[in-house]
Amino acid sequence: MSEMESKAETCGSGECLVPGDAVAKAKAREENRAGEAERVHRDAFEEPKCFDILLNYACQAKCRFCSQDFDWRQEKNLMPFRAACEKIYLAYQRGYRRLGFTGGEPTLRKDLPKLIAFAKKIGFSYVRIQTNGIRTADFAYTKQLVDAGLTFVKFSIHGHDAPTHDGLTMIPGSFQACLDSIDHLKRLKVGMGVNIVLNKVNYGNLKEFFDLFLMKLQLSNFVIIAPLYEGNMTEHIREMGVRLSAVAPQVRGAFEQFLAIDFPKPPLLLHFVPCALPGYEQQMLGWSAFNTTVVSPQGKLRDLDETVMEHTVKTAACGECVYNDRCIGFDKSYTSVFGTDEISPLSEVPRRYDADKPKVDPRTRTVLTDNEQCAVLVLREKSGVSTDEFLAIADRFPICKDCKDENAVINAAETLIKMGRVTREFKKGKYVWSLVEAEEPAYHE
Repeated sequence: MSEMESKAETCGSGECLVPGDAVAKAKAREENRAGEAERVHRDAFEEPKCFDILLNYACQAKCRFCSQDFDWRQEKNLMPFRAACEKIYLAYQRGYRRLGFTGGEPTLRKDLPKLIAFAKKIGFSYVRIQTNGIRTADFAYTKQLVDAGLTFVKFSIHGHDAPTHDGLTMIPGSFQACLDSIDHLKRLKVGMGVNIVLNKVNYGNLKEFFDLFLMKLQLSNFVIIAPLYEGNMTEHIREMGVRLSAVAPQVRGAFEQFLAIDFPKPPLLLHFVPCALPGYEQQMLGWSAFNTTVVSPQGKLRDLDETVMEHTVKTAACGECVYNDRCIGFDKSYTSVFGTDEISPLSEVPRRYDADKPKVDPRTRTVLTDNEQCAVLVLREKSGVSTDEFLAIADRFPICKDCKDENAVINAAETLIKMGRVTREFKKGKYVWSLVEAEEPAYHE
């Protein structure tokens, strides 16, 4: 979820006739960019900070594992429109360039389109909502949000089928609403991701979950979340609670699905710690730092890095762990239910889960990353374009979150070359990019 700002040192959008040895220099610059694609390391999490605004606590869903207390779902917890605009403006003035609207359920706000439009007017090029997908099942409403400036939608989907998801949300039809919403956003060419909160009901079906959302629906952005034992969850621990030690084998199995296709964006993990899933710490969020500021509906700013340690616990054994200086510890609400017997210090940095991943022919990979999907859309709109034209068209599609970074887009196109879906030729002092496969399955019109 990064947004990086950089300028392309290219010839321009015109014919760009390059005299003399400038041809060789132009070609060298392009080849250097291609070489950089080979050296990109995927586990870099140094991203610009995100400013999240909790607009309200209201929500139609009644998830039994929800960490929010249902008593909060009152109108008094609605952030006033003017106050929300002030926070958006303040965030931009302080240098934030990524904005998120969360809740509760932000789509219950009638003024959400206006808030998104205000954020866009202020200058935010990345605006995300976190949603249960119920309201976005209405295409006209979703288009209104996108037209206002929405660039990314993160869905909360907690099952691989309707009986599981609808049973957990206690809203019949909520699973189909998510599927309809995904279809709408594909048509509107907007980026998407999925959060799944694990619990006793769904953790055993992670393989089926990714069979659907990764392999069939071609989504590429996932976060697997271990539950917090707070709020409504405290009323349903017996039927919802699950140990991390039970969850771990299922998470490993899910990652095997990503390794099998050599997918470069495996799921991120939230509320996990290294000793619960050693070797996967490079995918874990929050065990060391969140890098996020949140604003409550009452307008209170909260830096997660400053407050999260109030809700974690470490034991004497943690002092023997190689990660003791970095790890913030187990969630207190979890240990209040399951104790601390699962805390096991690591004597050395674990071997990465993908250290021995098999070599996969890139031409066999069928699922594309956000940037790769964006590159295909660009070349579907106009094949045989220069690098400058490529980047100009890419900037119009909000599928990926970093089109302003030249390397991100070009690196994606370089990968597509290896996959046999794109060609690149050097003509008249510049590279020309063309689409090979006209029938690309990732984003349907």
